[in-house]
Amino acid sequence: MFDKYNDLMNMSDIQNALGIGRTTAYRLINDGKIQHLRIGKTIKIPKRYLVDFVEKSCYNDAVTTNLPLKIIKEDKIYDGEFI
Repeated sequence: MFDKYNDLMNMSDIQNALGIGRTTAYRLINDGKIQHLRIGKTIKIPKRYLVDFVEKSCYNDAVTTNLPLKIIKEDKIYDGEFI
C-alpha cells in the first residue's frame, strides 16, 4: 500500500495518497487521527502511520461500537440478525 511513496512522507504526499485537500490533511493531523512527527516546523508522517490510519478507517462505527447492524438483502431489512 502506498508503494510509490517514500517511507517518510510530507503533507503533500498525504494529500496525494488520500486524494484530499490541504485543509482536510491538516485537520487529520491536528485532530490526532494520523500520527506524525514534528521536526521543527515541518510535519513528517512515517508511511506506517498512514497505513495504520487507513486500516482503522476501513471499519464502520457499527462494527467498532458493537451497535446492531441492519442488513439489507433482497429488499428485506434484518435487524441484528445473520442470515
